[in-house]
Amino acid sequence: MMGLAMHQKAHCTFSTKPLPGRALAQAQWSTLLMPRQPAATTRPAIVTTSTAARGKPLRAAATSAPPTVAPSTTTPKQLGYHMPGEFEKHQHCWMGWPDSPYLWRENAKPAQEQYAAVARAISQFEPLIMLTNPESVETAKSMLADAPNVTVVPVPINDGWARDWGPSCIVLDDKKTGSRKMAGTHWDFNSYGGELKKAMGIAPQVPNWDKDNAAGRAALQLAGLEVFESALHLEGGSIHVDGEGTLIATEETLLHPSRNPHLTREQIEDELKEFLGLEKVVWLWKGMAGDDAVVNGHVDNLACFIRPGVVALSWCDDVNDPQYERSTDAYERLTSATDAKGRKIEVIKVPCPPPLFRTYKEASGVHPDHVKLGYVPRVEGERLPASYINHYIANGGAVIPQFGGPGLERATETDAKALEVLQAAYGPERKVVGVKSREILLNAGNIHCITQQCPAAS
Repeated sequence: MMGLAMHQKAHCTFSTKPLPGRALAQAQWSTLLMPRQPAATTRPAIVTTSTAARGKPLRAAATSAPPTVAPSTTTPKQLGYHMPGEFEKHQHCWMGWPDSPYLWRENAKPAQEQYAAVARAISQFEPLIMLTNPESVETAKSMLADAPNVTVVPVPINDGWARDWGPSCIVLDDKKTGSRKMAGTHWDFNSYGGELKKAMGIAPQVPNWDKDNAAGRAALQLAGLEVFESALHLEGGSIHVDGEGTLIATEETLLHPSRNPHLTREQIEDELKEFLGLEKVVWLWKGMAGDDAVVNGHVDNLACFIRPGVVALSWCDDVNDPQYERSTDAYERLTSATDAKGRKIEVIKVPCPPPLFRTYKEASGVHPDHVKLGYVPRVEGERLPASYINHYIANGGAVIPQFGGPGLERATETDAKALEVLQAAYGPERKVVGVKSREILLNAGNIHCITQQCPAAS
């Protein structure tokens, strides 16, 4: 894909509400944000290079680690690889241990407790590898001592968001022999468009993401898997696939001016298809309300494949909630679309929790120097992007966020309803398990965001 290895700086930024220090940048950024588009639009003509020229895995990352490029001069799709669905069998799960006081409150201790709870829940169903900063290895081992199916591995990281900086695993199946070769696509992770956000004076999630970018590659290398490099600025939480050639994503994320402003929608689609073995991309409009300022509307908070042809959607019935328009628009687009196999998509509505907001205590618990050092500000009263869709599908199980508790009776009710709906959706072959995860939510994501699956070899 011509020009994919090039970076172009753009003066743009984004926020959904006027927060201290963000108002001017918000106004500048909003002029670049795309308006709501109808489900079916006419695509402009574009010029791309030939398949042969496009085929070599590309890279444009600013990291200290040298790239490990696959020896082939063709893309994964040309070699026959595809990305399996998350509901297919896994070899293991990756996570990344949180330890930054500039991202997590109270020196990350509450977050570590909930990360450990998530890891224990997943490890009931499959092995889990916890990638951990070397200086935090002993802490992680101590807190996971009661989880023998969890292995703590020292790997430098900036943040514990393994879904987003982690690799997207792909497989090459030999239908004659039944054998499977595994590899992975390593995206050029840049902390949710961090370079262009910094150019506008808006703090990205972290001020430096070199370790995270390298950790995605390291995960594949430690697993002995071949690495395909893509220069696309992409996060794993911005995509969901059905394992049969279909991907869903939001325009809010993939077309956001901070990510790949030098590429058209068609060029982004082309790169996704080539590096994940896809045939079709179904575009949704926006992600969850409250998911705007940092990750910019990841699809993994809004919708996910339960199995081929079936999508679970975060659903809001309250017409006065900003989420209502987002959910109804996604429902209309999904139910009017067909997948790569030509099937109509069935949608299962999963109730949203009630609107949840960051408290003063939660905001003030982050290290007081986090803004000065270039980390994203944590502001009291911000809406949190709570969703039950942001869960992890494991071998024989599914681990679901839970938000209720004292004073949160409505959330307790929706917690129970979501477990009921998802258990029915997955059926008796999976055990649905709920885990409290508000501390994870405070960092703008949830269980799916902190996990990344590695598919099974057979």
